[in-house]
Amino acid sequence: MATLSSIASPITVSPVTTVGFIGLGDQGEPMAVRIARAGFDLAVFARRIAQTDTARAAGATVVESVAELAARSDLVGVCVGNDADVVEVADAALPHLRPGSILALHSTVHPETCRRIGASAARSGVAVVDAPVSGGRARAATGTLTTMVGGETPAVDAARPVIDAFSALVVHAGGIGTGQILKLVNNYAFTAQVGVLADLVELCAALELDVEQAATALAASTGGSRATEMFVAGGCAHPFPRHSDGRRRGAELLSKDVAHMDAVAAAAGVSFPRTLDRMARHGLAIASDAPD
Repeated sequence: MATLSSIASPITVSPVTTVGFIGLGDQGEPMAVRIARAGFDLAVFARRIAQTDTARAAGATVVESVAELAARSDLVGVCVGNDADVVEVADAALPHLRPGSILALHSTVHPETCRRIGASAARSGVAVVDAPVSGGRARAATGTLTTMVGGETPAVDAARPVIDAFSALVVHAGGIGTGQILKLVNNYAFTAQVGVLADLVELCAALELDVEQAATALAASTGGSRATEMFVAGGCAHPFPRHSDGRRRGAELLSKDVAHMDAVAAAAGVSFPRTLDRMARHGLAIASDAPD
């Protein structure tokens, strides 16, 4: 067992054999399946029992509460929507986690959210790592996500076999919260790519090029980007399809992440490069269909 120097007192991190997972959504579900198929004793919880079907078929045990899941797990992975959701799950899990266990936060949230949870967890002898992921459902299913991790080295090392189950690249950025900072930079860059893509589509149309043909060529060339690849994969429609209520799917999450990036930069006294910032604001407007 490895010693972890924590915020409150040294934490002894246990080897991970039993895993719990909360958040069986678009990306979380295939992550959980990968963990089960890697041979871990996996338990899952979801408020809607139908969300557990795929994980159950992969060998996971379905439990009836967060408390039950936490009590049986060496590591609990959390992949839910936003900061409030993460805090709610952490508050429900922490009283039941054993000293030496690990809480892994895979959601993209403010780094201070992770640090506050980490401070609370340390008082109970529980280690926290923030481990947001990038790549989407398809890459989660093939185990090729990029995972950006923040936390003390012993906890990250103990969590690594679980993270490796769904990741092709794992980057340990530093202490608690740094994984989130790196992920926010990534999402900020992606938002700027959406802005560049929108202008490229407009330029190609103005030059009387076939937009779909041009985007396909760009996606496979040096002028491409992840945003362009997604645009082509989606049939060159809007990169953010609509919900049934008319909202753009994913736009609200991108807006959250850009707001978090703004807050992190402001707290650090960092000014964004003007061109990058302009394109990110443009991309955010495109994502939500809001006027620039």
